[in-house]
Amino acid sequence: MEQNKKYKLLGFTRSDVITANVMVLATGKHISIGLPELESSEITDDFNRHELKSLYRRLYGDNSTVTSYDIGDRHERSWYAYLIISIALTVIYTLSTVSGVKPVLIPVVNFVVPPAIFFYPLSFILVDIINEFYGLRMARRTIFISFISNTLFVAGLWLTSLLPGLKEWELNISYATFVNSIVSVLFASSAAYLVSENINSLILCKIKELTNSRFLFVRVLTSNVIASALDSVIFCTLAFHNVLSMATIKTMIISQFIIKLGYALLGVGPIYATRELFRRYINKEKQVNRAEEVV
Repeated sequence: MEQNKKYKLLGFTRSDVITANVMVLATGKHISIGLPELESSEITDDFNRHELKSLYRRLYGDNSTVTSYDIGDRHERSWYAYLIISIALTVIYTLSTVSGVKPVLIPVVNFVVPPAIFFYPLSFILVDIINEFYGLRMARRTIFISFISNTLFVAGLWLTSLLPGLKEWELNISYATFVNSIVSVLFASSAAYLVSENINSLILCKIKELTNSRFLFVRVLTSNVIASALDSVIFCTLAFHNVLSMATIKTMIISQFIIKLGYALLGVGPIYATRELFRRYINKEKQVNRAEEVV
């Protein structure tokens, strides 16, 4: 069973409302916290599956409770937003894998980059948004769903390349060569994606915890810069090793990092705008819906 590192759920106390008793493992201190506050806090990220099951059983065990997991409650704007962001992330990642096989030269600044660099950095912004409003657990879930979807897509392409084609179709060889290139890049893109996106989410979450959810721009820029550097090094090294010279690979790494850094700076604005959108419309609608259910 997964071991707790920071917190341990000791049990529950019922008075007018049910509260959870949590122990801080580093100090042995006991804290009492309401179930809704506990469920939305960083503490639950450290709970094992049995503790989470106990928490959700207490929190959602009442038939009159409206939850984000009830069928009738799945039409809330917040879950539509999560679905749209997750789909967008999957599309961007898949498109990046397909276009990542072609290095192109930007003569004006002498950058050597794959076309994917112009939309792949958007994935960091989307993961930051999910992390900010849905938490580390949901961000990781979205990352792995998009990873599995991309892998299945490439596997499907590879299977189609094995099927016998018509002799008069002049693109037989070109199609097979293109698909094989995508398969070759899949390992590099997968490794870079999983490492960089999870590091991005983890750093964002830790800084958020340290700053008590303040200074959004600090955690966004810090997490994006570190994740972008890791992603550029891992992808370029694995994808083009023994294909391009080390000098060209270094140029690609630096070029990609500079472009991703620009996206990180530009991405702070959309994240602030999204936070305001959630505050005004999405979270507000959820509160109104729950108030109506109580009435």
